[in-house]
Amino acid sequence: MYGLPKNANNHNSGIGLPPPVISEMIIKLSNKAMEKYNGIIGKTYSIEEVSKHNKKDDCWIIVNNKVYDMTEYLLYHPGGPNLLFKCAGRDATDDFEGMFHSRNAKAILERFYIGKASSSSSSSISLLSPNYKPPPSFSSSSSSSSSSSLKPFLVPSSSSNTVTLSTVTTPKNRNKIIVSKVKINKKTKSTGNTYHYFIEIPEEHKNLEWISPLSHVSLAKFNNEDTTNFNNHDNITFKSYTPVKLSQDKKYLEFLIKGYENGDVSKHIHQLKEGDHLLLKGPIQTADNFDFKKQENYLLMIAGGTGITPMIQIILESFYNNNNNNNNNNNNNNNNNNNNNNNNNNNNNLKFILIYSSNNENDIIYKNELDEILKQFKDRLFIHYVITKPCNNNNEESFKKGRINQDMILTCLEPIIIKLIPKMITDSMETLVCGPIDFNQSISKELLKIGFKDNQIHILQ
Repeated sequence: MYGLPKNANNHNSGIGLPPPVISEMIIKLSNKAMEKYNGIIGKTYSIEEVSKHNKKDDCWIIVNNKVYDMTEYLLYHPGGPNLLFKCAGRDATDDFEGMFHSRNAKAILERFYIGKASSSSSSSISLLSPNYKPPPSFSSSSSSSSSSSLKPFLVPSSSSNTVTLSTVTTPKNRNKIIVSKVKINKKTKSTGNTYHYFIEIPEEHKNLEWISPLSHVSLAKFNNEDTTNFNNHDNITFKSYTPVKLSQDKKYLEFLIKGYENGDVSKHIHQLKEGDHLLLKGPIQTADNFDFKKQENYLLMIAGGTGITPMIQIILESFYNNNNNNNNNNNNNNNNNNNNNNNNNNNNNLKFILIYSSNNENDIIYKNELDEILKQFKDRLFIHYVITKPCNNNNEESFKKGRINQDMILTCLEPIIIKLIPKMITDSMETLVCGPIDFNQSISKELLKIGFKDNQIHILQ
């Protein structure tokens, strides 16, 4: 079959597991992709050769030292074409393994295999920044509580450097992404079908930078009957999650996880109780060359459900860590040159527009905390709550209702459009989108209708 590796369709198959399912459409796409190679599959390519194939009509990637031509598949990628295209022409091993990919997804990838990467020039690069300091984190109170205090996370515990989400680096300066067996120390209900999980970090890994803007980890089911080495995790389904809090003693990570009936990982996690175990992979930095601190005017954030968590990290980092850093710098008269450099990196004029969609008012996670931040930074933070299944009570009058579309986004941007020429919005404003896959795809389409370009839309998975 066009020279595909012999194990292309069975390398992920395990005892008792059904074979991966690949649609006829994907089979046709992969067959079309292979036609231009005339059956010559399995050549060895240098990293320099692969790097030349970095266009939307010519997109190659490397995963685990194997080269894939993903050109035909770009538009059909479940996370949107941009997420896959950002890996064009480079080693995407950590990107692929760091995100949730089912056995079907891995089988689909093998359909587009064209050869091997030269072992002398290709290597897997970890995306973790070892020098990054953790931002302050949220309290674990639910959004439905009658009172909340911001004290636990308003005072930054440490300073931080500018976060540049870049994969252009050398392996020797990066940490290896690890996989660990971890225990659920505590489980509490937040809202609806959403729970807080406090997961114990292995002692030998507690000093890793688990909390930083636009970083995440992956969780998976731990099979107590599996005696194999779980670092060989081809048959394990991982799902990406953003931790929202690191305990002061660095022993526990707090997650906010919503259960879905059709979710392989989240459904299993919701069945677990305190004392049960999971697999934890990370920390993993988002594969994106986007540095939010370099934005000059506005940053648009659109979140759905628990997709609010990475947005929270960015807001806290910008408002609290930056302010603390600048205050410390201004008080240090012996480091004027360093102060100037730091102030250039930290943009205290950046404004945030957050559009946050939930099913109903009771599903809005961390609303009290967000409203408290809004009171303190009302000149820099604009929040628009959207509910898709309104209950028609008086409390919902201040919420926007329905699905987020082009018109709703423009309405939320109206105050800015008044101040700026509309074309400046779509020419210079970057957008972060985080939510379920369908949500991300829908929002991306609406943003493109408005005039945003592909490279201005950053989808967080």
